[in-house]
This record gives sequence, structure tokens and C-alpha cells, in this order.
Amino acid sequence: MTEATPDTSRSAASAAPAPAGAAAGSSEGIGYAEALAELEGILDELDGDEVDVDVLGARVRRAAELLRLCRARIAGARFEVEQVVSDLEAEADAATAAAGVAADAASADDDEDDGGDLDDRDA
Repeated sequence: MTEATPDTSRSAASAAPAPAGAAAGSSEGIGYAEALAELEGILDELDGDEVDVDVLGARVRRAAELLRLCRARIAGARFEVEQVVSDLEAEADAATAAAGVAADAASADDDEDDGGDLDDRDA
């Protein structure tokens, strides 16, 4: 029975989240892939029959924290992509407008030349 106690404490220690201050700080510093991997590990743990009731609440809280982090990272990435696309569309619109102005200027030059030639012929 003495051997069971270290095994139980080892699994509880590995299942227990970091202290509240450390967890919040570490969540901010981890990337999406790492947060997702940790979340999947927690979900696998919760699906199993070996979840210690004493750490169940802490694991669920950590999973919720990781979900919020992943959602925030996805929202941030979506915003960045939309900004890049918007910038590219604005650049394309500006290039199209510039090309249109250049074409109009070239057309106006052609019209002036043609008009001048006709006036010379009439005279």
C-alpha cells in the first residue's frame, strides 16, 4: 500500500495544473499548437476512468482557459488575415484606378492629336 501512495501522488501531481498565477502567465506565453495539444491531453485524461476527483475541477478550469486562449488566437489570426486581404484589395483598387487615369490621359492625348490634325486639314 505504500507503493500505491507515490503512484497516486505522482499522477495527481502531473494532472494538477500550475498555480493560478503561473497558469495564466504560461497560457499567455504558449502558442496555439501547444495549447491545443495540452487541451487534447486533458480531454483524453477526462475521457479515461483514472481522473482523480480532487483534480477534476482544476483540469476542467484549465481546459476552459486553453479553449479561451485558442479561440483568441484564432480570432487574432482571422483579424490579421482580413487586414492583409483588405490592404491587398485597396492596393489593387488603387492600381486599377491609376491605370484608368493613365488610360484616360492617353486617350485624351490621342483625341487632342486627332482633333488638331482635322483642324489643319480643314484650313
